[in-house]
Amino acid sequence: MSWRAALGDRQIHALAWPAVVSAGVPLAHRLIDSAWVAGSFDHKAVAALGVAAVGVWLFAAFGWLVGMGLTSVVGRYVGAGRHHAASYMAHQGLRWAIVLGVAAGALGVVGAPWMFEQAGTDAAVAAHGVPYARIYWGGGALLLAHVALDAIYRGHGDTRTPMRAAVLALALNMVLDPLLIRGLGPVPGLGVAGAAWATLLATAVPVFVLAREASQRGWLKGLVPDIDELRFTPRTPVGKPGLFGLDPIAARRMTRVGLPSGVASVWFNVVYLLLYDVVEVAGGSAAQAGLYIGHLGEGVAFVTGLGWSAAASSLVSRELGAGRPDAAGRAAWRAAFQCMAVTAVWSVVLLVAHEPLAHLFSPHEADAAATAFGAAYLRIVALCLLPQAVELALDGAFGGAGLTMPPMIVGIVLSTARVPLAWWAVENGYGVSGIWAVIAITAGLRGVLVAFWFQRGTWKQRTV
Repeated sequence: MSWRAALGDRQIHALAWPAVVSAGVPLAHRLIDSAWVAGSFDHKAVAALGVAAVGVWLFAAFGWLVGMGLTSVVGRYVGAGRHHAASYMAHQGLRWAIVLGVAAGALGVVGAPWMFEQAGTDAAVAAHGVPYARIYWGGGALLLAHVALDAIYRGHGDTRTPMRAAVLALALNMVLDPLLIRGLGPVPGLGVAGAAWATLLATAVPVFVLAREASQRGWLKGLVPDIDELRFTPRTPVGKPGLFGLDPIAARRMTRVGLPSGVASVWFNVVYLLLYDVVEVAGGSAAQAGLYIGHLGEGVAFVTGLGWSAAASSLVSRELGAGRPDAAGRAAWRAAFQCMAVTAVWSVVLLVAHEPLAHLFSPHEADAAATAFGAAYLRIVALCLLPQAVELALDGAFGGAGLTMPPMIVGIVLSTARVPLAWWAVENGYGVSGIWAVIAITAGLRGVLVAFWFQRGTWKQRTV
């Protein structure tokens, strides 16, 4: 496979770029939230958004569980031309996503104070952040319904429709943020909590749009198909709807694919909560705000990776469903090379313009320490973004194949190593910059190890 062929693959571009926009919308929500919060409050409110963002990522673990499993199973049926089975599994996936969202939401509402305690925040930061986390998690059913619908479209090879719905939601969020954060006329200002309400209200738009269009296309039918249509092999488990119309066998099949990704994401965010504690010891709440500022800048590369991850997942699942494993492998590597090429541009931007970017995402100018910490983070992590791009694209390919255990193992091992390594860096005088270096080095190693594991090709024999 040549670099020219990989970079010029229009099929991957057509899937990836709309997915980048869709994945970028949550980051844009956070950027808008940060701009209004930073312009209205001090750096403690920004630090609260940073810790709350870890809670958002933690909730996203449930999204990985739903999205990975649903894309893989639906895409496999679509590739095999079994559209009735794809529609049934999509219908079940959406139902189970709503149930999971309700359960996870209740957990988050109760556990929000604990999250800020684990991050070592002071009372002022927690006062801003706990209400935000509770409101966000309380809307879990709506959020996971959106994830499920996006995965269904991705399984069908359509990333453009979710993109249009996401952009519409972003436009609504831009209107709601200043209204709910600061207040206007009879509408009271809710502070940081207003940003969470704006996100949830805006998310209702793509959920309604995507569900309606999917139903019109016949992608969400609850009728149980023939057993022969549901079974890829004689060993494929088959069930039927039970209580509340939920098919536990369908849930088990999707969970088998998505659970490792969800577990890895949960553990990744638990590690970040612990890292926030290390960062607070090394540099106080200004360093915590700097970490959040750095995440916003790094997020551009991350959402780029998510776009190519979505493309790889969609293509690999459908190619395997059509019985073309070698074509699936070529598509995955082309997606990884494209993702690296696009990410390289942002790496250069971070290396050259880390200070202006940190100022852009910072709270009031008086908080020079937070800006400096954020700029240092952007400069250091710029060096690990290329292997991280490979990891994200191939994570999607593993997910499309239904084999998500390898990325989980790599992610958990190296994410866990960050905590003792960060403490070692602080205790040996490397300070906050040492913590940033630990994050960058472990991220780079994850990309290298995932690439080696994918090259082994064991994913080609995976059934879902």
